[in-house]
Amino acid sequence: MGTLTARDRHVLLAGGGHAHAVALRRLAKKPLAPGVRLTLVAPSTQNLYSGALPGVIAGHWTADAIGVPLEPLCAAAGVSFVQDSITSIDAGANSVHLASGNTLSFDLASLDVGSGIRPLEIAGSKNGLVPIRPISPFLLKWQDAIESIRGSDTPPSIVVIGAGLAGIEVALAIKFRLTQVGVPDAKVHLVDARNEIASGNSLALRRRLHRALDRANVALWLNACVRSVDAGIVSLSTGETLEAALAVNCAGSAPHDWIGESALSTVQGRVEVDPCLRSTSHTNIWAAGDTSYFKASPLEPAGVFAVRAGPVIAENIQRWSQDQPLTHFNPQSDYLKLVSLGEQKAVAEKFGITLEGGWVWKLKKWIDFSFLRQHSLPARD
Repeated sequence: MGTLTARDRHVLLAGGGHAHAVALRRLAKKPLAPGVRLTLVAPSTQNLYSGALPGVIAGHWTADAIGVPLEPLCAAAGVSFVQDSITSIDAGANSVHLASGNTLSFDLASLDVGSGIRPLEIAGSKNGLVPIRPISPFLLKWQDAIESIRGSDTPPSIVVIGAGLAGIEVALAIKFRLTQVGVPDAKVHLVDARNEIASGNSLALRRRLHRALDRANVALWLNACVRSVDAGIVSLSTGETLEAALAVNCAGSAPHDWIGESALSTVQGRVEVDPCLRSTSHTNIWAAGDTSYFKASPLEPAGVFAVRAGPVIAENIQRWSQDQPLTHFNPQSDYLKLVSLGEQKAVAEKFGITLEGGWVWKLKKWIDFSFLRQHSLPARD
């Protein structure tokens, strides 16, 4: 054990995202030596696992089933839990400011606060457009929309903005759920300003997803920007107007404003980090997942990279506490993409090869819920 200062050194885990959930489980197996204390700050007592969200929207399982409870993980790892939201970070003073008005100081901070959804600068969007994240508020709006449509209070029409993988999964899940609750004629519109769905993904995957959208009768509006959302009407740049009991923003992730407003070196609002996941400007501040920009090899926002970063964070906290050199994060060059198709089917893609069927959906479900089971109770195996 390295030499400690006269006081305990404080490690702040900011956010309860996938990376920190994995790190907490690792730290529970190998607690830190005396002299180092840890605190986790998160706005909720559980982190909803975004990979399993389409299944909640489609009605395959409830929101309670996809929550990672943070307090038991913290207790097992000897970590104090503070339920609060971070509003700013003073990188020079080694402190964060919380929504409650409190301030927490740290010697080392690891940021895993996820991201929000890129806001669209359109008329009426503040009240009429519902972002897919944060997840809990969205699910409340989605349940309200189901009840309103079933009660014939609003037209059976939903608009999803953003035809990336997330938007496609959401549109297909919404269509499936509405059919299951007795509204088979409900219309789901998928809108994107680009000229192709799932841009940046392989042609083979895009073809599979096009066919899935066609089978589900999801209306696709490409090369179309949303001009306004007002009183249940979505106006497009093409001149068309779409009725919407709910307009969902899936237009891509966006980092939290307070990160970009800090003194940390950032790229597109995300903390620029080195191979050890340290800020390139403040090496006692680390970042992972959607919060980070991995300078050595920029990564797309994907939960798999946050999960893979978790063991590195745990190991490096151990090494930091003993004044040892840190280890590197070595993300894979490609990863298995599993895209749910609303019904109990999914498509898998890796290296441009795709497979589809009910067994792929079962595989995705097994992977998602294996992660949830592993982190619901701190395992010591």
